[in-house]
Amino acid sequence: MYKKIIILMMMFSATIALIGCDQTTTTTTSSDITTTTTSSSLTSTSSTTVSSGVTTSLIDLIPTECQQLEITDGWVPVWCDEFSYTGGIDLTKWSYQTGGGGYGNNELQYYTDREENLYVDGNNLLIKALYEDYEYYEYTSAKIWTVNTESWKYGKFEMRAMIPYGTGTWPAFWMMPSTFKYGGWPDSGEIDIMEHVGYDMNVVHGTIHTERFAGSNGRGGSTTSLITDGTITSIDVANEFHTYGIIWDETSITWYYDGYEFASVGYNPYLTGTTSYDTTVDWPFDQSFYLILNLAIGGNWGGVEGVDALIFPATYTIDYVRVYQQDYITGDTSSPGVISNPQVFNVSGKHAYLIWDEAQDDKNIKLYEVYVNNVLFDKTSVPGVLFTNLIEDSDNYIKIIAMDYSGKFSDIFETVITT
Repeated sequence: MYKKIIILMMMFSATIALIGCDQTTTTTTSSDITTTTTSSSLTSTSSTTVSSGVTTSLIDLIPTECQQLEITDGWVPVWCDEFSYTGGIDLTKWSYQTGGGGYGNNELQYYTDREENLYVDGNNLLIKALYEDYEYYEYTSAKIWTVNTESWKYGKFEMRAMIPYGTGTWPAFWMMPSTFKYGGWPDSGEIDIMEHVGYDMNVVHGTIHTERFAGSNGRGGSTTSLITDGTITSIDVANEFHTYGIIWDETSITWYYDGYEFASVGYNPYLTGTTSYDTTVDWPFDQSFYLILNLAIGGNWGGVEGVDALIFPATYTIDYVRVYQQDYITGDTSSPGVISNPQVFNVSGKHAYLIWDEAQDDKNIKLYEVYVNNVLFDKTSVPGVLFTNLIEDSDNYIKIIAMDYSGKFSDIFETVITT
């Protein structure tokens, strides 16, 4: 039998004065709102918290080699490789991954750190796949990553490149988690910024993989959408340089080809089954990821139609790789607003799934602190949480506080969920 839900929402205005470690708070009630529907009991209020200090502005941290890059729409260059040197890769930025074994996809190449497979010519990075006998493999290529040097959480990630032609090639520009916070692949996520398989020329794919949506069931899209909707009339990835990138924030990832958006996915509590799982099952992208560049040969996807022996050497030419992040600190003058529009789903025993509308801020929300019965339960970047520790047959007191990137807190939003 459904219980009756009563939402009592009381919005408060508040002023705060801080003197040393002491806090003085004045609170006045401005209005009451009452709503009735079906399910369990929910009582909501808002009150006051204290702001913390700020952190360093990104603008002060631009690397020397990236200072010639423009800051556009708030995007600050935080890392780049323009490949304006010669020889091997810059080992302060990248490292090689070498060896064979198929890499979980039955790929056919052996990755080396030889100049025959990878070198920088003063303008571009060139990754070459060769058809040769090497370490009991018929193909060699190269793969580099920033796993040992740098990783990022959120930002704009961009590469300008020419992609190799030919059946059997499988070049990629992608990201993997630094610590596998939620377990092995795919539970901790994978972000494929650009993938291309040579048997399907001029179709560029962008995909994310998560615990529920992985492999051929991954979420994303392809540049075919740009042709279909008339945004562009043709694509030539093998003979022309193009830019491939994503913008990744706390709740979404959007893919771009030459600046045109062709796909976007995000945290979505309304996907079938989402409210039965922790938010990280569908959206584990609240952790740092590192960059990867590689040219695979064959494999479960790249080798669907075999490998054309006449295409070698196959060359993946990269003009630059750049990473930007938003400066959410400089000019931040306001604290976040309180969250709103709470909705509770699947109340059962110790469990319930709560979502809310994102708090508003003059810059951006970094995270939400969620408390259950005055104990911190979670810090989440998305406006939703699966509770697993509620007291059964009881009122459970929930508090949610939004925090922005300069450390300012919102008023407290209080909710009671009755199981």
